[in-house]
Amino acid sequence: MSDSVKKVALLGADGKLGPAVLDTLVAKGFQVTVLKRASSKSEDTYPKGVEVVRIQDDFPIDVVANNLSGQDAMIVTIKGSQTEIQYRLAQACVKAGVKRLIPADFGSCDSSSPKAQELVPLFKRKTELRDQLMDLGKDSKSFSWTSLVCGHFFDWSLEFLHIYLKERKADILDDGETKWSASTLSRIAEATVRILQNLDATSNKMIYIQSFCISQNQVIKAYEKATGSSWEVTKYDSEKYEKEEKRKADDGDLEAVENLVWLLGALDANWESKENFAMKTLGLEDEDMHAAVEEVVKRESKQ
Repeated sequence: MSDSVKKVALLGADGKLGPAVLDTLVAKGFQVTVLKRASSKSEDTYPKGVEVVRIQDDFPIDVVANNLSGQDAMIVTIKGSQTEIQYRLAQACVKAGVKRLIPADFGSCDSSSPKAQELVPLFKRKTELRDQLMDLGKDSKSFSWTSLVCGHFFDWSLEFLHIYLKERKADILDDGETKWSASTLSRIAEATVRILQNLDATSNKMIYIQSFCISQNQVIKAYEKATGSSWEVTKYDSEKYEKEEKRKADDGDLEAVENLVWLLGALDANWESKENFAMKTLGLEDEDMHAAVEEVVKRESKQ
């Protein structure tokens, strides 16, 4: 497979990860086309040279394929739960001759983990989508995919990580010493672009990256240093917490589902021992966690 991606279609440019991916693609000289739902009310305020194509909300395969004609790759940064749409997009990629699809498999957990699938049904759907992509790759030699697993989005939502900056409070599980991989939005975007620059090495794989591998205690100490204050820490027994949140999640409590994802990302997300840990493959090195925390504190203080 030739490492020659120039034209990239991006769906989800206005989400939590999409803007960082778009900016990095543009900075690296890719020709970008933003795909948007026809009903989207977001403004088309993108960098100069970025094209915008609006498509029916249900993304008909033939229509998407026509709009993907001439594209080398497609990146999807919509909600990972939208697997049916992503499968249609993948079928459209095959029909249009797109070389590489990067689905919305980004996130806190390894969706192939039996533990993750047991606690959060979303990860079963992500795995089913990946199986479908594998089948498409077998049937079409010109199509390939890469799933990028990055751990918790470190600088997106502090509340999701149970970090409460204004109150100077945080929650931890057990003794807070378990190491977990996390990534800043800019690191995820950088890794996404490097996949497109290394097609052969990343073809038809789930790969793992990080900004750093840390413990909850290390994160709290970094926030204490950045804020110049001591924080109040609430500890939870992970087994008890998991049972309670699973019960609530099964009853339809969406916040409990997020809490289970937080737990998984803090206790079952150390990518450094994974076979497809791709930091060297992509030419990436760990970032400075303290610098990332300082940036978050600076950003939040302006809001």
